[in-house]
Amino acid sequence: MGAILKGLTTVKYKLCRVSKAYKVISRRTLTLLIVPFYRIHLNLIPRIVAFNSNKYAVYFLNDATRINKVDIIVKKLSLTQRVIIYYNIIK
Repeated sequence: MGAILKGLTTVKYKLCRVSKAYKVISRRTLTLLIVPFYRIHLNLIPRIVAFNSNKYAVYFLNDATRINKVDIIVKKLSLTQRVIIYYNIIK
């Protein structure tokens, strides 16, 4: 004979399954970068108020050293030029 189970054998809802889990397993490994300028984040911030009619701010952030740089541009089309300038600075 085997054991007789009474009640629900599986959890129907995802929230219940997660809350009843004993251990949360993350498949993404967390690695800290020690190489400066290996990974750089770029943010384009629209609708800023500037005295010389600039409309966008470009924000660069180095992931390893947390160094940041902010540039102000007039048009979105000049974003690629700012990225090339920033690349030449860190090169």
